[in-house]
Amino acid sequence: MVEGNSAVADDPALVNRDPEGEGWFFKLKLDNPGEVDGLMDEGSYRDWVATL
Repeated sequence: MVEGNSAVADDPALVNRDPEGEGWFFKLKLDNPGEVDGLMDEGSYRDWVATL
C-alpha cells in the first residue's frame, strides 16, 4: 500500500457518494503488474453480475 485516503476516515459516507472518484480506500503498487491481466474489466463484470 502506498497511500490511504484520510478523507474516507473522516467521512465514511464518501465511499457511497463517490465510489469511483474521491471515495477510494487505498492505492497499491504491484510488484508484478501483469498479475491483473486475467481480471475482468467493468463491462465484463457487469455482464457476469447480470447472469446471477
